[in-house]
Amino acid sequence: MTKDELRAVVAQTLDLPIDDIDDDQDLLELGLDSLKLMALTSRWRASGARVHYSALVLEPTIEAWSGVFAKAGGLAKKRKAVVATPVESAPSQPEQQSDDFPLAGMQHAYWIGRGDEQTLGGVAAHLYAEFDGGGPDVDPIDPERLATAVRELVARHPMLRAAITDDGTQRILPAPTIPVLSTEDLRDKSSTVIAARLDQIRDAKSHQRMDVAAGQVIDITLTLLPDNRHRLQLDVDMLAADAQSYRRLLDDLAALYDGIELPPIGYTFREYLQAREGDSASTSEDIDADRQWWAQRYEQLPEPASLPFVPEAERADPSRSFRLARHFDAEAMSALESAARSRGVTIAVALATVFSEVIARWSSEQRFLLNVPLFNREALHPDVDLVVGDFTNSVLVDVDTSATTSLVETARQVQRELHTAASHSAYRGLDVLRDLGSLRGGPVTASVVFTSGLGLGEVFSPRVTERFGEPVWIISQGPQVDIDAQVVEMGGGLLTNWDIRRDALPDGVAEEMFAEFCRILDTLIAAPRTWDDAGPSELSEPARSVRDRVNSVVTQAFPSRTLHQGFFGNALSEPDRIAVVASDGEITYGDLATRALSVGQTLADAGVRAGDTVAIVLPKGADQVAAVLGVLAAGAQYVPIGVDQPAARAERVLERSGARVALVATAADELAGVTSIALADAAQGAALSVPAVVSPESPAYVLFTSGSTGEPKGVQVSHRAAANTIDAIGTEFGLTADDRTLALSALDFDLSVFDLFSPLSSGGAIVCIDEADRRDAQVWSDAIERSRVSVLNAAPGLIGMIVDTARPEQLRTLRTVITGGDRVPAASARALRKAVPGLRFAGLGGATEAAIHSTICEVRDDFPADATSVPYGVPLRGVACRVVNGSGHDCPDWVVGELWIGGASVADGYRGDAERTAARFVTHAGLRWYRTGDLARYRPDGSLDFQGRADHQVKVRGHRVELGEVEAALMSVDGVRDAVVVKNAGDGLTAVIVAETAATPNADDLFIQAGILLPHYMIPDQINILDTVPLTANGKFDRAAAARIAAARGGPAPDEYVAPRNAIEAAVAYVMAQVLQVDRLGVESDFFAQGGNSILATTLTARLRGLLSLSGFRAAEVFSARTARDISIRLVEAEGSDQRLSRVAEILLELADISIEEEVHQ
Repeated sequence: MTKDELRAVVAQTLDLPIDDIDDDQDLLELGLDSLKLMALTSRWRASGARVHYSALVLEPTIEAWSGVFAKAGGLAKKRKAVVATPVESAPSQPEQQSDDFPLAGMQHAYWIGRGDEQTLGGVAAHLYAEFDGGGPDVDPIDPERLATAVRELVARHPMLRAAITDDGTQRILPAPTIPVLSTEDLRDKSSTVIAARLDQIRDAKSHQRMDVAAGQVIDITLTLLPDNRHRLQLDVDMLAADAQSYRRLLDDLAALYDGIELPPIGYTFREYLQAREGDSASTSEDIDADRQWWAQRYEQLPEPASLPFVPEAERADPSRSFRLARHFDAEAMSALESAARSRGVTIAVALATVFSEVIARWSSEQRFLLNVPLFNREALHPDVDLVVGDFTNSVLVDVDTSATTSLVETARQVQRELHTAASHSAYRGLDVLRDLGSLRGGPVTASVVFTSGLGLGEVFSPRVTERFGEPVWIISQGPQVDIDAQVVEMGGGLLTNWDIRRDALPDGVAEEMFAEFCRILDTLIAAPRTWDDAGPSELSEPARSVRDRVNSVVTQAFPSRTLHQGFFGNALSEPDRIAVVASDGEITYGDLATRALSVGQTLADAGVRAGDTVAIVLPKGADQVAAVLGVLAAGAQYVPIGVDQPAARAERVLERSGARVALVATAADELAGVTSIALADAAQGAALSVPAVVSPESPAYVLFTSGSTGEPKGVQVSHRAAANTIDAIGTEFGLTADDRTLALSALDFDLSVFDLFSPLSSGGAIVCIDEADRRDAQVWSDAIERSRVSVLNAAPGLIGMIVDTARPEQLRTLRTVITGGDRVPAASARALRKAVPGLRFAGLGGATEAAIHSTICEVRDDFPADATSVPYGVPLRGVACRVVNGSGHDCPDWVVGELWIGGASVADGYRGDAERTAARFVTHAGLRWYRTGDLARYRPDGSLDFQGRADHQVKVRGHRVELGEVEAALMSVDGVRDAVVVKNAGDGLTAVIVAETAATPNADDLFIQAGILLPHYMIPDQINILDTVPLTANGKFDRAAAARIAAARGGPAPDEYVAPRNAIEAAVAYVMAQVLQVDRLGVESDFFAQGGNSILATTLTARLRGLLSLSGFRAAEVFSARTARDISIRLVEAEGSDQRLSRVAEILLELADISIEEEVHQ
């Protein structure tokens, strides 16, 4: 085509003067959108031009298009006719009513997806609308005229008589088998009765699944009301009609009611599908090329949006939906469109961008796949626009809001990605999802959808609203969809609405998201310059108010002090009070102070000065306590090294800490490279007169924790930071000089800091456990009883051991139990509070880098009965907490992000590692924060939920999986107390389960429950039931040990071949292998994990029904059973006997030349 011819086509399409279109003008700025361009492309291709949407959309100018057409060889002979009229084709042949024909791709997805067994299934893809019309001053609607119009409408559009067969094909019936129109006469009823009946109709029809197998795809109800009023309720299944078809059939119905003679339609949807399968615009070459294009990107594609969805099994009514809507008038729509065009994007892309920004705001990842339907009727016949059917396709758009700095930049990125994806849409979005599911070992569902109907015209034409009334209530549903955001032209302006699965999100979240969506649009309309601003980052006012309230305690830090200050003060004022209770006796404050000051003098004599570091390598007990106090009295800081630490690690800790002196048990324990001092000698020498004076800001200790590189990292904590935590907890629980604290934790675990300095600061006593008894829970229980312990602070695993071993009477002196450092099982809290009435139990969250504990959640009588773990709770005094997304913004309520801890208790950093310190310790809004790497979320009440570790996120067959989510699901099963999940060598998951009682479900039951609670890819491959969960030396759950147990227990790998036990299993496995085009398939291999999808499931169903002479077998059975073994069991159960099936299976195997004995016994 010449430039002038192209200009004429564009001018006609955009309804612009030809002279307004320059050669280099960006046609998108003039109003060209993807729908118009797709229509033009399909017409040109149908006329013989080998031009591609991708080439046209990426450089939309007359100049560039002229070059594209020159390379493509121009148009066919009738190219000028295309400018004025659609391309011509052969006349339509009469509809062959009895012939079955295949479902289109989206039709098939709708049909499969509506099944109850499908993820986010149980609903039809349909659009329901209500119109209120009539009134005292107008003629009432005539039911008979409407009935005639409905009959003519159904006769005019064959797809309104389409029936979907069990084999996944469709046929056109001569007439509907279920009446399309029903009438309700409520003209003489009271307003109360009318309102109730209208609600009943709405409730039933707005969420119905019509009987598509019987050919019911449209359902119309006319309700006659007083005063000549009426309500028309219309429900259309999208299996029969897409959005454009819905407009068409409504307009036709109004015209037929008015007696207007409509022109005949010389084309059918079946002919359209047949034409596309033949020599159509979407050739097999195009499909293959686009398939390869997508395949090259599968590894890099992100996952669908990770919104805070409620698991489907926990939703009260997962099949119900609700709508949030807002209408923008013509002036507002024009302002938005003008601002968008001037920035080189379409209004549809502008709306998609704002939607994406909101989704990113509520998503734990800012890069995600957005599901975008396309309306693309190819111009294969002059009457194609009159045809009712499902012409839709979809594309998956890679959205990344974190990669841009302004809304306009994001919009341009979204437009580029949309155009690029659409240019490769010959390979459909549904096929891309199926491929991703095959690669990632389970279905991939893109349940967040953005649908633009802009460019299709008014959703309800003036003829429709004049005849039937104004639309008063609309909703749509779709299988495998949680949120469908739609934008359409309505009332001269723009209607934007979100149709959302009820209970899909926590209460209030959807409303808050939609409000933010509308707020951004209002801002862009009122102040177009805000396009140049960054996307939304601020919390809503209610959320900000709650966060400010719970974090206001950051300004209430306790007065700065040193850790040992309280102890030495108590030693002066009450030297005879008991400070330490050990297995070999008790030690008073005065005696302990003397020993500590002697240690301090010995260290000073050895050259230790204020600010130096001293290693402590001592077993648990009173000597260890004296050593810690002595180091601090000398003005130094201590670095603990466990006596059971491997020599190589101990050497690395000494080297990285900079310690030049070490306190050891005896001279025989001398360490290489440092001056080693035996504690017994140090505690008996001359004593300091007073402790050295040091600043509360100076370091108190350095604790070395595991590093991701394999090298230990030393966390340096100041006196002030640790003392603030200790004072906050002491104040919270009213700890006094009468309390005795059991010191269970090892000195190199930060909980030991509380065990030592909380009682010594308040005048209480430490009850020590000997090193030899550190792992004997019975000894601990005896010590609690014997020494009248009132405060217990330990890791959750150690608390659980006490719960398991102690008799209730041994625990009667306990009044406060605090635990943290790992997930806190709610079962432990319940057991202890039951055993000791009045006991206060709290779970605390935090990190070594934030001085022991930072948050608190006390378990009270109103603690949820179904909770499996104790939340993090709220910040302690002097502490603030943020939950931050990947872009550094505060996450809204319920959204998982990284936990940041700020305030008085934040550590100094990592000893000798400036780079790591700079990366993990940051300043924001004038406050210093530690980035924990923990995943958490805020609740609307301001409390925090721990969601696992960022480094506990693993990839399982391409899916990102948070191990804590799997563990929480397993722990919600009755009879399960603890669960640890690890990734195994087979790219799957293994669970280690601890029974609550002997009645715990067996592994098979747990697999069933996991299938109900979790997506397929998150279900463990193996479940091992143990008596106890393995713990680390510090009482944390030991994932490494769990992985070793899993490896030792073995079990079939995900792809391991399992032979059939009989002919039925062998036959089913054979047919499955044929459908999957693999050599053989084990009877326990998952059909979908091996590459199956909904289309292949339909094929498998048809083949099994034919080859095994089955009558009632449906595709739903394949989705729920999934393996040859389970399908075989279902088949036998359905028949009540295996005799006939066995004979038929043997014949099939014989014809296939397969030896039953060889298959069964190999």
